[in-house]
Amino acid sequence: MANFNKSRFGSRPGPPTKKKSYKGGGGKKKNVARRAPKAPLTPKPVNYEETGMEAAYLKELVDTETPVVVVLSSGERLRGVVRYYDRDVFSLGPADGGPKLFLRKSGIRYLYEE
Repeated sequence: MANFNKSRFGSRPGPPTKKKSYKGGGGKKKNVARRAPKAPLTPKPVNYEETGMEAAYLKELVDTETPVVVVLSSGERLRGVVRYYDRDVFSLGPADGGPKLFLRKSGIRYLYEE
């Protein structure tokens, strides 16, 4: 009588059984979520109104009455002393004794001390 429980490849017919791998990395692998590579750190844009440095510098110019040169967006240069400042404008007392000038900060290219 034929033996139906045995096949020519092993004792049980059916799908192959898993064989142990002997190539290292043994043990169960933990579920470790793969992370996307971190983007390089870029500095956040600085809002100069929030730092307070502009206000501190202008206050120092007012207190010390330091002569400054203001270069406007048009290229014109004005000399004088900073008398007053706020968020949008500041007042320049010209060195030649003329009336105070109120200058919008948006119209100024830069200023420097003399």
